[in-house]
Amino acid sequence: MKIRSKTHRMTVLTMLLGMAMIVNMIEPVFVIGVPGVKLGLANVLGLIAFYLLGVKELFIVNVMRVLIVSLLRGTLVGTGFWLAFIGTLSSCLSIVFFHKVTKMSEIGISTASATFHNLGQIGVIIFITNMPLMITWLPVMLLTGVPTGILTGYLVKTINKRFITD
Repeated sequence: MKIRSKTHRMTVLTMLLGMAMIVNMIEPVFVIGVPGVKLGLANVLGLIAFYLLGVKELFIVNVMRVLIVSLLRGTLVGTGFWLAFIGTLSSCLSIVFFHKVTKMSEIGISTASATFHNLGQIGVIIFITNMPLMITWLPVMLLTGVPTGILTGYLVKTINKRFITD
């Protein structure tokens, strides 16, 4: 997809943000089996924004999604908000870093993103609860985060083949 104007760019960005918010709101319905674990499908829209529009738009879609959905749910500045916010920031930073310094595919970038999201969340929960033993949740989170990262990466790769023509 060729972005033809600033208006077109803003429209695409807004649509990606809207879709990411909707996916984020309905995603808890799909239970994986471990409490609190989600598929991370909203990150697909952030990654598409990254590959289609750029770094700034990745942060806009993901950070605004977390802020607006937390506001809509009434959880702004609660524990869940901080877990999502720091996890998302860690994820976005890892996407930018690994894209810049490696030649990872969308699947690799997405898997790294999921891993850093989990690391950010563990860091926040240890800080909030002052319980370093919460690190014991990390293997469980990684065992679910890596496969979901692979799944979301595959979705991004498939979508990129369809829409991004370089």
